[in-house]
Amino acid sequence: MISRETFDEWREPRFGSENPSRLDNVLWASLVHDRINAYQVNKRFGYERTRGAGPTWCFDRFGQTATTLDDGRTIYIGGEHEDYYDPDFCIYNDVVVVAPDASVAIYGYPRDVFPPTDFHTATLDGDRIWIVGSLGYVDARRPGVTQVCRLELGTFAIEQLATTGDAPGWLHKHEARLVDGAIVVRGGVVDDASSLDENIDEWALDLATLAWTRRTALDWQRWAVQRADGGRSLVWELRQMKWQADHPRFTTTGFRDTVEKQLGAVPDLALLDTLYRCAGATVIEQRDEDVFNVWRIELDGVIVRFTEDSYRVAAMVEGKLSELRLRALQQHVVRCLTTLHSTRWEIAK
Repeated sequence: MISRETFDEWREPRFGSENPSRLDNVLWASLVHDRINAYQVNKRFGYERTRGAGPTWCFDRFGQTATTLDDGRTIYIGGEHEDYYDPDFCIYNDVVVVAPDASVAIYGYPRDVFPPTDFHTATLDGDRIWIVGSLGYVDARRPGVTQVCRLELGTFAIEQLATTGDAPGWLHKHEARLVDGAIVVRGGVVDDASSLDENIDEWALDLATLAWTRRTALDWQRWAVQRADGGRSLVWELRQMKWQADHPRFTTTGFRDTVEKQLGAVPDLALLDTLYRCAGATVIEQRDEDVFNVWRIELDGVIVRFTEDSYRVAAMVEGKLSELRLRALQQHVVRCLTTLHSTRWEIAK
C-alpha cells in the first residue's frame, strides 16, 4: 500500500541532476505496471489540484518508444501525456527499464542533457540505443535540426550529438532502421517553424561520422489552403454535422446551432461530398490505417492526398499533375471551402 505521504513526495515529474540520476520510488514503479492516466492517479490518492499545481507523473503516454534487449529487459524512453490543454500535460525525458522479474529502474537527466522527447525513434545498435527525432515543447524545437541522442546501455548515460550534412529537419513520428552502419529514416512530420509538413523522402545518418545524407528527392507537388482571415478550419465540425444529418436519431441541435453561429450561415453540407472531387477526379475510399482526417482522390492516374488540420487543408500530390490540372484542383478546393465557411479561403503562402 503506497501512502499519501509517498504520493505527495513523488507526485510531480522532475529532471535528474546527474547523467543519469536514479529516480526509483515505489509510486512511479507501481504506475509503470498500472499504466493508469494522471487523472486516475489523482483520484486514487484523493488529490485535488490547486491553482498553479504542476502535472502528476504517470506512465500513460503517447510517442514513447519500447526497445526489448536480448536479456529480456525493456527500455522505455520519454513520451508525452495528454496535450497542452490538460493540467497533467507533460513531455518526459526519462528512461524506464523493466526487467523480466518485473523490477523497475527509472533514470532521469538534466534537461540540457536530454530534452523532453516524444514521437522519436529508438534504434538498438549493440550496447547503444540511438534516439532520433522529437516533437518536444514548442519553445525547444529547432527548425532545420534533427535531434539525435545516444543512450549507453552500460551506464545509461545519454549524450546529445551534433550532426553535419543534409538533415531532414525537426522530425517526429517517423520510422527508422539500422542499415550498414547508418540509421535510415523515412516518413513522419517535419516542423519548419511555419507549418508541419509531411516528410516524403528518405535520409541516412552515418553512425561513424554523424553526417546526414539525403537518399531520395521526390519531386512531388505539395500545397495547402487556409482561411484568408487566419481563422480555424471548421471542416471537422461540418463533417460531424453531415454525419448527424445522415443519422437523425443522433442529431443534436445544440451542436448544429453552435457551428452555424460560428459560420454565420447555414452551410451546404452536400459540398463535403465533392470537396476534393474536381472534374475528372475519382474519390478513393479511406484505408483502414488512415486517420480520420485523411482523404484521397485519383486524378489523371495520380493520387492526391488531403489532410484536414485545425487551420488548413494540406495537399500532397504523389507525383506530378499538369499545371492546368493542378490549378483547376486548387481552385475547386478553395471555392468549396469558401462556400462552406462563408468566408474566403486561399492558397497558403
